[in-house]
Amino acid sequence: MITGKVVDSSGIPLPGVTVFFKGTTGGTVTNSEGIFILPASENAKTLVLSFIGLETKEIAIGNQTVFDVTLAEGSIRLNEVIAIGYGVQKKESVTGAISAVSSEDLERVHATTVSAALAGKLAGVSFRMPDGRPGASANIQIRNMGDPLYVIDGIQKDAGQFNNISPNDIESISILKDASAAIYGVRAANGVVVVTTKRGKLNTKNTINVDAYYGWQNWSRFPETVDALRMDEWKS
Repeated sequence: MITGKVVDSSGIPLPGVTVFFKGTTGGTVTNSEGIFILPASENAKTLVLSFIGLETKEIAIGNQTVFDVTLAEGSIRLNEVIAIGYGVQKKESVTGAISAVSSEDLERVHATTVSAALAGKLAGVSFRMPDGRPGASANIQIRNMGDPLYVIDGIQKDAGQFNNISPNDIESISILKDASAAIYGVRAANGVVVVTTKRGKLNTKNTINVDAYYGWQNWSRFPETVDALRMDEWKS
């Protein structure tokens, strides 16, 4: 028999933790005191413990029969959460019409403005370039409803301030398309672009990223022009 007790990082017993042998379908759960008892089989080599919100842990059994296990809190990656009007939610729990991109998606595109980097990455969002000059930003429309509201780190901004952000400084961008944007009031009638910028993290190493590129432009076809008509030629 394999027995043990499961606690969290604070030492509190965890009831309802799923315990089973890797590669098998049978298993058990811990009781109210975090204790489990599981009959061992000949092929049982790895013990797996899982609980919602905590990291799944795998333990090699060997000749051991008694286990004291501590489950740490599971870390949520940024690409698994979506920024909404009243905080953040897990992507699978959001029922509204929301699209999101992460910093990894933006790093694959070399663009001078954020709006140009987002082109073609979000469903229901159109991007129109007003001119072809270098560094020009695109006009963003959500479901062709006009200019949206931009919210950067919880502060309402305009399109110019949105495009002034370096794409390398953005952690995630969420597009609110329906009633999930109502918390911002009447200005959110055309949708909301919610931007979360990168911030420092504890217990991480200092890193320096360098990203550079260059380019040039020239006429592909110079248009033929006509001379100006002189006044004496016009009178004749």
